[in-house]
Amino acid sequence: MKKSETTKTDKSERELRMRQTIKKAAFALMAEKGLDKVSMREIAEKVHVTKPVLYYYFKNKEDLCSSIIDDHEQAFCDQLLTVQQRAQGPEEVLYEGLKSHLDFFTKNPIHSKFVIQMISYTLDMDSSKMPARKQDRYLQGMLERILKEEEKEGKVPAGATTDIVRLVSGIATEIMFSAYLEQHVCRGCIKGSLYNREQIARLVKIILLGIKQYYKETK
Repeated sequence: MKKSETTKTDKSERELRMRQTIKKAAFALMAEKGLDKVSMREIAEKVHVTKPVLYYYFKNKEDLCSSIIDDHEQAFCDQLLTVQQRAQGPEEVLYEGLKSHLDFFTKNPIHSKFVIQMISYTLDMDSSKMPARKQDRYLQGMLERILKEEEKEGKVPAGATTDIVRLVSGIATEIMFSAYLEQHVCRGCIKGSLYNREQIARLVKIILLGIKQYYKETK
């Protein structure tokens, strides 16, 4: 590799590391204080750089927020991709997807705090500028694709995919909110309501058995 190419590569790697350092610092601050309450000055001070350095990497705070949200949701989507590759059949797919969701929010408490702050932030935004929720879209898309195949094979009642996806999405949302309440609002206050793997397995069976029975009775 020529010296000029090596220098260019080194510069790219340094810039990538700096972008990640900035986003990590901003992520922690925004999870704690709120996306709209953290200034570029605070982020610069946290990273020990000047504000012009931040604006070299991100054109404004909205650009930085969008990049952080993308990274956060991509991490979750990567977990779901692993689920999609290894799970077999509707019961295993639903269980593994919800278990992955549970692990994502319980193993690192900052995730639930950041999502709550993100929801608060987006509620105050113009709906046309609201960032897409990749994790919701990916979870739903993954389930829809797999369940449609199961419908073709007769393992899931014809037309039941939408109902199953809506039920699972509701549980996924409650998992995130219960994790947030336990981790950041009142530890121990909702202990009996917290999700665990056994509870998820039971709910998945209830959903699939209930769906089959419902569609059987309404034929």
